[in-house]
Amino acid sequence: MAQMVTIQERGNGFPDAGSYVPGDDGSLYRVVSIEGRIHTANNGAANWIRSSVEQVEWDDCDEADEFPAMVIT
Repeated sequence: MAQMVTIQERGNGFPDAGSYVPGDDGSLYRVVSIEGRIHTANNGAANWIRSSVEQVEWDDCDEADEFPAMVIT
């Protein structure tokens, strides 16, 4: 089941639908869709975007295929 979350950028842009992104809760997520625009912060905080994701198993993704961003649950 998909859930709405925030994805924070880690210097390499944002993932596309289908990308695997680790979460701040230790889980792995697959991006279902990107929702809305990119939000930027003035104080040096990470850029972020709202996304719909679904939790998946770590075995579903090779470590090299993880997108360098962070799902904030």
